[in-house]
Amino acid sequence: MEIRKKRSNFADMPPMNMESVLAVARGTTQQLTVSAEGNEQKLKFVVTDTMGIVDRTIITDTETAAVRHNNWMPMVELNFMLAGAVGLVYDSQLPARMMTAGDHQLLFNPSGEETNQVMHGGTHRLFSAHLLPDYMAGLFSGYLPELTPLAEKMANREPFVLQSPSKAISRDFKYFFTTFWGAPLAPGLGKLYFDAKILDLLCRQCEILIGHSPKDYQISKTDLEKVYHAHALVLERLGDPLSLSALSVLCGLNEFKLKKYFKQVFGTTVFGMLQEERLKAARYLIKEGEKNISQIAYELGYAHPQHFHRAFKKRFGITPTELLK
Repeated sequence: MEIRKKRSNFADMPPMNMESVLAVARGTTQQLTVSAEGNEQKLKFVVTDTMGIVDRTIITDTETAAVRHNNWMPMVELNFMLAGAVGLVYDSQLPARMMTAGDHQLLFNPSGEETNQVMHGGTHRLFSAHLLPDYMAGLFSGYLPELTPLAEKMANREPFVLQSPSKAISRDFKYFFTTFWGAPLAPGLGKLYFDAKILDLLCRQCEILIGHSPKDYQISKTDLEKVYHAHALVLERLGDPLSLSALSVLCGLNEFKLKKYFKQVFGTTVFGMLQEERLKAARYLIKEGEKNISQIAYELGYAHPQHFHRAFKKRFGITPTELLK
């Protein structure tokens, strides 16, 4: 694969590498948005004692220039291309790779050298987990005999890559990434939460890479797209939610199928998703501190602030006022 040299709005943007990720507080989600001439790069990332996790979304009107960087230390990577297309070039020991939506891979690049390039305009989302090689080698040796040779490669600092056999990401995977950042609010639980989630992801990925097919739901591709459209509409209208009948019309599913498939794909009802996303948005806005609690409650569609206070306390274990302290 050829990485083309082209001027880009993001050409001067500093890359997100493992050195910068590992410098943040353990178990605490960090967010960063960088804008350049109307284009955006949004990052969510977190680090625990054994891994760093980076969720990068780039919205651009053209392909970007190739950006070369060197990771601070060798890591085993779980990479999932959730939208768009990114070109990845490593050193000469690993093949260049164009990842498009649905691709995922497990790789070890001991040199740490890497070049990334967004290949066309649009929205691109790449989710990556970077795990310590010794930690991963222990997991493979202890739980996955099929992958013991990879543990030996890690010990010998030999590169490897396992590519996904197809571009299909199952509904289970999609739900995983949709809900991934809903970490517990209580201090100290972040590291446990993220470690557990990535181990879950690793299990699902290895199941595919060693030849087993994950369980999937019997929903047609067309209906699945409609369900995800309904989900997007819920997120867009948190403060002014649609009725179930209006949502049904807009997404093109009858109410029975909408309720059934929504619960099947996202693990909750339309109303349950609305309430959860409202409260998560409220928590973020309260922490941001630019609006008072009553304003936030009204903007998110609560008719009475006391209803909001009760729902917030039930979900997070503290009141909105206590969150400010």
